[in-house]
Amino acid sequence: MKNLIKLTMAAAVATAASAASAETVLTVSTWASPKHSMNSTTFPRIDEILKECSGGDLSLKLEYGLAPPPAQYDTIRDGVADMSWIVHGYTPGKFVTTKLAELPGIPGNAEQISVAYQMTHEKYLADAGEAKGVQVLTNFVHGPGMANTVKPLEEGYRSLDGMKMRVGGGVANMIGTALGVAGVNVPAPAVYETIASGVAEGVFFPMETMFAFKTAELTKYSYVNPDGMYTTSFALIMNQDSYDALSDANRKCVDDMRGVEMARWVGRIWDEADAFGRDKAVNEFGLTVIEMDADQRAYYKEKTAGIEAAVLKEVSATGVDGAAALEFLKSNIK
Repeated sequence: MKNLIKLTMAAAVATAASAASAETVLTVSTWASPKHSMNSTTFPRIDEILKECSGGDLSLKLEYGLAPPPAQYDTIRDGVADMSWIVHGYTPGKFVTTKLAELPGIPGNAEQISVAYQMTHEKYLADAGEAKGVQVLTNFVHGPGMANTVKPLEEGYRSLDGMKMRVGGGVANMIGTALGVAGVNVPAPAVYETIASGVAEGVFFPMETMFAFKTAELTKYSYVNPDGMYTTSFALIMNQDSYDALSDANRKCVDDMRGVEMARWVGRIWDEADAFGRDKAVNEFGLTVIEMDADQRAYYKEKTAGIEAAVLKEVSATGVDGAAALEFLKSNIK
């Protein structure tokens, strides 16, 4: 009887160990602080979706510090981690078609543009094959980009000429050049130190950064362009081998989650973060938000007029019909 009990207990332990080893935990290489909405809200929601779909067999584990933001794409492609979120503009030369979503003159919030952007990716941009060695789960953008400065811009956009402003790569760099700013290129987590040390006098950033990157402690003026100043293109990506190694059931969980609807709720989270950041900045740090008037908007449109044509030329060189893709994107922003 004692031997039987021992055998039964051993079998139970072995079964439990086998079940535990069968669970798949995807390592997420992430950046920004834990309080950023991607880390506090988006990835927890992905984790919840995958757990529910897989019956607890598929989950996420967030890891910070595996790589700096510009290295996230390579980190996932090379299999150092299974999943991450990337800024396309941080890896110049690797991504071109993604610039379409960043162009000036595209009004809308993060949810609206993200949905249209992912639809455009599926219909046109994916054919360029720019994301190699990874699965693109969805593409998205942050909310409306703004010029945020330590001191007021006495002449609006005209005052940016010669100012030291942090720009984030991609089309934002082209906009900075068009406006005459002395561009400072650093990843988003380094912006606070860059402004605090006087290396930059302001930053091109959306409203959510007022809280997520503590920008409101330093920049006291935010200039909003209702016509759309710019935005930044992101993607959620997964290592190809990690995706292929999933069971059929777990792979279906990933596939059921990805795409346009994922872009919709990820974009909505960024919009909610914008509202939260604005509230914090205005009510706790005294941020002044200025909406650009018709004269300023006309000046901005004139100065940035050549950017769309330049981007379309780059996109067309990849074999994608850039003009058709841009028209499709704009027509689907609702």
